[in-house]
Amino acid sequence: MITTSLHNHSTWSDGGADVATMALAAKTAGLKTFGISDHWVMLPENRPFDIEWSIHPERLGCYFQECLEVKKQVETERFTMRIGVEVDFFPENWQENMAHLANYPLDYTIGAIHNLDGFPVDSSPEPWQALGQDGINDVWRKYWLRLKALAETKAFTIIAHFDLPKKFGFRPTVDLDSEITAALQAVRSSGAQLELNTAGWSKPCAEPYPSPSLLKRALALGIPILVTADAHAPKHVNRDFDKAAQLLDSLA
Repeated sequence: MITTSLHNHSTWSDGGADVATMALAAKTAGLKTFGISDHWVMLPENRPFDIEWSIHPERLGCYFQECLEVKKQVETERFTMRIGVEVDFFPENWQENMAHLANYPLDYTIGAIHNLDGFPVDSSPEPWQALGQDGINDVWRKYWLRLKALAETKAFTIIAHFDLPKKFGFRPTVDLDSEITAALQAVRSSGAQLELNTAGWSKPCAEPYPSPSLLKRALALGIPILVTADAHAPKHVNRDFDKAAQLLDSLA
């Protein structure tokens, strides 16, 4: 039975319920360890902050204050709440970003890529639809190279949704095995955990992140796997954890 989930969101970013409601839902669902990890996006090049689905930079301290207050309220001998952030990785400013986060009571960090040089990887299918197949292939190649760079920083506790560009069903038609292999090896060398993100089963791609075939490769490399719900609503705090357990058993 899977009783831990560390990748979850509240109304501090793009979740649908406050921190307390999410934590209590996890406790009621029988989880033993639950983490809130709202989005933290610090854009490079001093661009104005206009991202609605991220904690506002000026509100980061308030986020941690609320999480600590909820933690005091909900924790028992049988239930632990942890505090994290899902950090968007940009090669230009990741060091500055992580140095800033070090000032807060942070239990863990989740490294993620949602934007590639201005291209929104997972916001909606429309940007993908505007690309030809060559463009789709190019985004996938850039994604694997960027994910490798993310892992090579060794700055993150958890690597998020490994093959996120598949979300809307746009797949590459070129061989990117060398790029994928390099990304997997970088994750292994980083010491980070790779999440088995169950939210993918509910997306158009209809499979978890990473796919079963990539998960098998990660396991063969000895990469530690952490099952997460990536919940944005209380009812999803342990969504499809039974399927995740079955998948892991089938690959053992």
